[in-house]
Amino acid sequence: MLDYIFFHKTPLKKFQAFLDTQKIPYENDTEFQASVEETGFTVSISDDYEMDILDKVEDYYDDMMELNAELVSAEEQALEGAGEIENAGISVNLSDGTTVLADVDPNLIYKLSEALSPSEILELINAIASAVENPDKRPLCKRG
Repeated sequence: MLDYIFFHKTPLKKFQAFLDTQKIPYENDTEFQASVEETGFTVSISDDYEMDILDKVEDYYDDMMELNAELVSAEEQALEGAGEIENAGISVNLSDGTTVLADVDPNLIYKLSEALSPSEILELINAIASAVENPDKRPLCKRG
């Protein structure tokens, strides 16, 4: 069995949904969750899958670990009384190779991270930047 550990419910649920879409059965380890006072979650899958499938699961888990770290860090800062996060930004890659930081409401970033993986957020941001830099006024049905 392969075990995947999470410390936030959002990436856990997204990972479980991913496994469901891949038709990979999984188990949740309730003993582990109880042992860490319900702050940790594990998902276990069989290690009998082809290597390419396991690589795909690992890649998605890595994305979820990034999201997990961001969410846990933000919650810890809030709990430590460090005050609310006042500034947040998203890196935007421009076609000339430069990267700029767009100011974004931290609450909006948090909401985005609940619905999308970090790579999906990056894909969305880059698509918007590309559309701004290279406007195409044709309707979507006429493109591609």
